[in-house]
Amino acid sequence: MTQNSTDLTLEQIGKQAGVSRSTVSRVLNDHPDVRSEVRARVKAVIEDTGYMPNQAARALVSSRTGLIGLVMLTEVDELFGDPYYSALVKGIQLGCLDHGLIFSIFPVHGPEGPSDVLTTQIAQGFIDGVIVTAGPRSDRLVSRLRARNKRLVVVGHPVDDVDVLRVDVENRAGSATAVKHLLDLGRSRVGFIGPSAEYLYGTERFDGYKDALAAAGREVDDVLIRFEDPTTEGGYRAASTILPGDVDAIHVATDPMAVGVFRSLTERGVRIPHDVAIVGFDGLDRGPQLEPSLTTVVQPVTEVGRMAVALLANDSPSTEPIILPTSLRIGGSCGASDFLHNR
Repeated sequence: MTQNSTDLTLEQIGKQAGVSRSTVSRVLNDHPDVRSEVRARVKAVIEDTGYMPNQAARALVSSRTGLIGLVMLTEVDELFGDPYYSALVKGIQLGCLDHGLIFSIFPVHGPEGPSDVLTTQIAQGFIDGVIVTAGPRSDRLVSRLRARNKRLVVVGHPVDDVDVLRVDVENRAGSATAVKHLLDLGRSRVGFIGPSAEYLYGTERFDGYKDALAAAGREVDDVLIRFEDPTTEGGYRAASTILPGDVDAIHVATDPMAVGVFRSLTERGVRIPHDVAIVGFDGLDRGPQLEPSLTTVVQPVTEVGRMAVALLANDSPSTEPIILPTSLRIGGSCGASDFLHNR
């Protein structure tokens, strides 16, 4: 470094690069109206000198602070223990690195959702935009932030079908693929276990289940359908009310629920996949290793987080949702290997 980076000014950087102060400013703010060779020359001087722009000054000029907020409507123990949130935070961190941003997490727990005080602090705070995880308690926060013209991206699907920019995965198509896979393997009595209607991702996955049955010319049988809490315990309770002879396959709408389904069936001597095949939905490492391994629909959660940051950083005027594709990961729980072996 030729000079203490904190003492340098834009004029001095410009002098070393052979450009004006305003050109240096445009480079620092990623303005498109700078020739590539000039941009490279200015960045080389910045790197050589270790120049650090004053964040407060940049905020005054650009009305941007470089800080975004992540509001996660979950219990604190889930925030640090659930692989979904870990993957989402990882994606947001990568997105912030892509765009030179930093983020702060606002966990919200309790049945009432975000308080008026927290909502006001977020809306009026020193942050450029907000990412909100959708859920039964998120709509009030989303509507208040929109009313205050806060830049906003929702991860998932709001309960109210509001006109807001959001990033999600192909819940419906992913579940349809899972059920079609089970039908293609010769299963004829495919059940569904998923979360209650307040979780819209569960509703979308249930719609996918019905789509696949309809495409195969099959009727929906309410005897084979259960709704419960989207937890391992919820999956256990739901599976415990299904008679093994009623189903020969189950699509479970979340992997945590699938863990509970495994436990309930094996405790009753049901063989997976010989008696009942199982396909889950998530594709995240959620604790106990299942035997046989779980066939599941994989959702790209890390990429969802990264895309949410990109939408905030680019200040997109569109409200068209960004829907990322899922994929089916074959394990042992669906019986695919046995099916192919016996053909």
